[in-house]
Amino acid sequence: MPLGNLELPITDLLRRPIGDPVLVEMRRDAGPAGAGGGDFDFTAEPGGATALSLNGIPTRGGPGSLYRIRISVRGYLPCSFAQFITEGDQLSIQRVYLVRDPKRVASIDAPPFGKLPEALRNWLGDARMIALATEDEDLAGKSGEDLYDALGNERKAALLNIFAKARHKGTVGLIWNFFERLLVIRRDRCFVEMKAGIEAVVSEDSRFVSAPSTLHKPMPGYRLSNSVKSDDQHANIQLTFQRNAAGGIAADVDIDEHSGFAHWGEVLRNHFTKHRTNPYAIHELLLAADLEEHTLNPGYELIMKA
Repeated sequence: MPLGNLELPITDLLRRPIGDPVLVEMRRDAGPAGAGGGDFDFTAEPGGATALSLNGIPTRGGPGSLYRIRISVRGYLPCSFAQFITEGDQLSIQRVYLVRDPKRVASIDAPPFGKLPEALRNWLGDARMIALATEDEDLAGKSGEDLYDALGNERKAALLNIFAKARHKGTVGLIWNFFERLLVIRRDRCFVEMKAGIEAVVSEDSRFVSAPSTLHKPMPGYRLSNSVKSDDQHANIQLTFQRNAAGGIAADVDIDEHSGFAHWGEVLRNHFTKHRTNPYAIHELLLAADLEEHTLNPGYELIMKA
């Protein structure tokens, strides 16, 4: 029987090697294209390598055999794809980027306050934190380093996610320049006083499109104005504007929980459905948005459960 050997590139989203054992389940396609194949598993220890060598795979001569391949690693979400295996040596047509499982995150390794970008330190220093709900009360009145240190893992991750996206000129332009004072930060959003002119700027920017605001509630004393989101493939930022009687403008800012599905689909979908957005899933979507240059890296590491 002809045999094929497959070189399978596999890394995390930052192109780093996978440290834990990798289970590769190979199943012959049920249709005619799977003729000549078989069902079997590989367990591999990457050992610092960024590719796996899968050898001795049954196939048929000529066109080869179609396999359904499923990759499983502790701490990562499963990944599945189809691959033809032909006789001899070949490189996988699929580069496997494994996504961290948001439910398996124990904590984060974030920079201390003094190591944050100056723009973020200054913004936190100007914060005027209020309590819109019970979950906000522990941060009320705090600012600067005291605020940052009191955030905890999820709210700190959300802050760094939003900062990374709001400052990404390639996808959102100069909107960060309009972020005036932070009022509330939660695991899935923040409320921010904005400088005048932001609505006109995004309305004239082709990188933004109109977005529904039905799931957003205004702060007391404010009324909803309109809502827009960045029109990019991954990790869209949404700004839901609201105004008060004095003409002041604020925004409910979040990273759209449905963004990234065009590519990552079932990998992350279950981490957004019927629940508040998990900031660790947003971390992975930001990394997935630019796999080459990592320009949306939010600057913290996910620490996984043992």
